[in-house]
Amino acid sequence: MQLLWREPWLKPLIDYDIDSENCSLCKGKFDDISFVTSCEFCVIGIMHDKCANLHILESHISELNTKILQHKEKPLHDFQ
Repeated sequence: MQLLWREPWLKPLIDYDIDSENCSLCKGKFDDISFVTSCEFCVIGIMHDKCANLHILESHISELNTKILQHKEKPLHDFQ
């Protein structure tokens, strides 16, 4: 198993902080407490964390594999 660390964040309390009320991928409205993130490979916008997982696996698999290879030999931090 290859593990890459991507940390989602809680949607800010004020929507203009993230400039969106809806997920860029599924277009669903963010709940009061939603974990959101963005894609590090493109500028699609803010998405639900689950939507970002699907987006990256479907649209950026070659970039993801490259990143895995780049980080494969790096030692883990103590908290990992």
